[in-house]
Amino acid sequence: MRKPSAALLGLLLLPAVLHARPGLDRIEAWQTVETYKLKQQMNMRSYAQWAHQPGNESKSRAEAEAALGLEKLDPLPAVEAAVGIAEANPVDDLGFLALRFVFGELRSLPAAERQKFSGTVFGLLERHYLNDLRLNAMLLSLVRFGGDAGVDLVDKVVAGSTERLLRARGAYWSASDRMMQVDDLRATAARRAAVREEVTRMARLVADEYGDVEVWGSKTGREAIKPVLYALEHLAIGSELPDASAQRIGGSEERLSQYRGKVVLLDFWATWCVPCVASLPKVVKLKELLRDQDFEVVTLSIDKEMKTAQQFMDRRMKMPFVNWHIGDQSQLYRDWGINGVPTYILVDEQGIVRGRTHDVESLYDVVLDLTGAGSEVRAKLAAK
Repeated sequence: MRKPSAALLGLLLLPAVLHARPGLDRIEAWQTVETYKLKQQMNMRSYAQWAHQPGNESKSRAEAEAALGLEKLDPLPAVEAAVGIAEANPVDDLGFLALRFVFGELRSLPAAERQKFSGTVFGLLERHYLNDLRLNAMLLSLVRFGGDAGVDLVDKVVAGSTERLLRARGAYWSASDRMMQVDDLRATAARRAAVREEVTRMARLVADEYGDVEVWGSKTGREAIKPVLYALEHLAIGSELPDASAQRIGGSEERLSQYRGKVVLLDFWATWCVPCVASLPKVVKLKELLRDQDFEVVTLSIDKEMKTAQQFMDRRMKMPFVNWHIGDQSQLYRDWGINGVPTYILVDEQGIVRGRTHDVESLYDVVLDLTGAGSEVRAKLAAK
């Protein structure tokens, strides 16, 4: 006898978890959402398996859809159904699930529909959830994916929620997840300074007011916020990068200070990270074009075991760099607060941080300026 799928069980059990049982029309509308989510999950699973196959890492989602014959899903019917559920009753469990779903799909909508529905989502969340602990499940997503509206909503939680846990975790995510924006070279210097001031304020708030609250996993605010405070002082643009040591893959232990006098690009990566592997050819190209300059790339694998990175280099891709292994539990990884991979840190000849980002292409101009590369190199780097 076949077991029912997880999605089907969710539909069967859903009424039992509601604070107030919704009408049949809301249940039927939610079935539209669940059907869409199930198809979306199947597509994502197929895409992930395809993208991890050697040679597919740098290919686009459109190429995957064509190769696999994936159904191109239209999120609009499911979004409209979810909005109707939330507007009918935004405060029961089904209403909250609907709001979470619509928020998660906003980025997949055309601009006009995104603007239309975002006002509804943020409006309902602000009116009904600033003091509701269920919002804890959305705080990180609001900061990371909600744009200015999401950050503003979390700011309101931190400033005025009656729930101390929400205030603490809102401040933590606002500080930790916006740390990369402090060094966003695509933003103006004034914008970066403003973000830095706000991140610093939130980080100090976590340390001083919510040091005893568990804000992430089992870590209290006092412990969890240390990497953010460290990064603000030592890893932001204009700071002198601290010296560090690690095991070179296939070699001995080395220190960053050995490469002082060169422009150095640090690349934190992992073999299991599709965006990391997809970006490696760009880093290889950059290294090759600047082979006559005082420029070095140091990759830092966070794979659990060194042999995993070594096998990747032996069997799948040549990496003509200085390649280190640090793992995801090393002191360097924890102290520097590397929040997601790939992460790139660019330092100049004096060891001063000149860029920190998840997108290596955003560092191209700075790298070329620091190395004094000519127009010919710039043209080749720009060529696809």
